Amino acid sequence: MPKEPDPIALIEFLKMQGARIRLRKSGQVHTLDFSSCDWKPDDESIRELESLQSLEVLNCEKAQLTDAAVESILRHHGLKIMTLSDTKLSSKAIKRLRQNLIGCRIIA
Repeated sequence: MPKEPDPIALIEFLKMQGARIRLRKSGQVHTLDFSSCDWKPDDESIRELESLQSLEVLNCEKAQLTDAAVESILRHHGLKIMTLSDTKLSSKAIKRLRQNLIGCRIIA
């Protein structure tokens, strides 16, 4: 059964904000990098990313993320690399992410 692409409206919105996106041939987002854009995700916009089916690389450096974003981030079981430096996530939240996303390298 072929994989369904991620929501095009969400991908277009992220591109308009300046996010760098790497798509798979299936149309699913593989990499999402906010490091080079002025717009940074917050807790609410991270919840919007839950619909991305096979996200592996997420760079949210300097984003306004708090501990409230943890549940949404944990929904991305396939994450391999995540950058969360200069966010408002507590050390307890980072520890929880590391314990639950075993195969993910977390830079914080």
